[in-house]
Amino acid sequence: MYCQRLTLKDFRNYRRLDLSLSRGLTVFQGENASGKTTLLEALYLLATTKSPRAGSDQELVNFGAEAEFGAPAFARLTGEVDRQDGEIEAEILILRDQPPGADASTGGTARKRIKVNGTARRSIDLIGKINVVLFSPEDLDLVIGSPSLRRRYLDSTLSQIDHRYLRHWQDYAKVVAQRNGFLRNVRERQNRGRSPGRDEMSIWNEELVKNGAYLIKRRLEALQSLNGLAAATHAKLTGLDSSLMPEAANSFQLVYLPSFDLQGVSDEAAIAARFEARLTEVRAQELQRGVSLAGPHRDDFAFMVEEANIATYGSRGQQRTAVLSLKLAEVGWMQAQTGDRPILLLDDILSELDVHRRQYVLDTVTARADQILITATDLAFFGDQDALREMAALYLVEGGAVKRV
Repeated sequence: MYCQRLTLKDFRNYRRLDLSLSRGLTVFQGENASGKTTLLEALYLLATTKSPRAGSDQELVNFGAEAEFGAPAFARLTGEVDRQDGEIEAEILILRDQPPGADASTGGTARKRIKVNGTARRSIDLIGKINVVLFSPEDLDLVIGSPSLRRRYLDSTLSQIDHRYLRHWQDYAKVVAQRNGFLRNVRERQNRGRSPGRDEMSIWNEELVKNGAYLIKRRLEALQSLNGLAAATHAKLTGLDSSLMPEAANSFQLVYLPSFDLQGVSDEAAIAARFEARLTEVRAQELQRGVSLAGPHRDDFAFMVEEANIATYGSRGQQRTAVLSLKLAEVGWMQAQTGDRPILLLDDILSELDVHRRQYVLDTVTARADQILITATDLAFFGDQDALREMAALYLVEGGAVKRV
């Protein structure tokens, strides 16, 4: 899979850009804030319909964009992508409903319009058409950040390859919000001495379990598959040969941390039964607090090295290596799931690595992907400049302009 052409209009600092891209390695070199990361962000947005770094969609529309013919100012992104089963054209139009600098908390910041091959579609119809794996310095937060970041990573990754997961995830989020509203209403009724409404509670529990059990099942399966790939990669990144030291392949693990006991179960029906039992156990607490206390929205996973959680006990270098191992594993896992190689987006990560890890990453990604897009402030990170020019397409990015060099 690779993107042949990327077209931007009033997206971030790009007023207009029409960029032809090739297979293999492409390097975008430029100073900070020149627009390098925006190119990767655009492809990630076309793949997932969400920006990996914007607080709101309104931020994505260029400040200088103007309304046309009575319509609000907008940004347009178009990507022409070659996949194994044929070419597709994905387009996202982001309409700004508020003037630049308006308070995003007032709501209605922007609207999206999506087309696939020229036909209007929903977001759910675009997700999965383009598969990407993004590496960025912020990925360190996957280890040390909040559980919500790790849940979001699993949800975004699985949604790219499993439409059933995406549908259940969207439905589950709605059920949690509605169930929480019901719990708060019940709590208020109880405070006034009224019945808690048990029949309605059973209905919400049924919906929660129906959607949540599948999410948990797929997350467990994904982490189990990623574990083997990531452990082997981690051993190589840390200089250990797992063929000579078998224990090295077991020193790194991704461990799922559910909100209720899942020991000994893995199929969807058994997970659902445990989920229902847990909801019965926490019923009184939920009614007291007015929130749903069990389910995939409360789950987490941990990066473990030699049975220690490196979020607490690992150095920054160990944490970075762990995330890198996961991301490299994700490339092979996604190909195994879809039959197509994802596009790799590496945002200024070489500067964070030593020479050994830098070379291993470059060798690994060029072997596993049809297209790799890398940003860098300095080409010196790639070593031999002549060899780089022979194997990669080089672009200079300056002030929202991209020039082949």
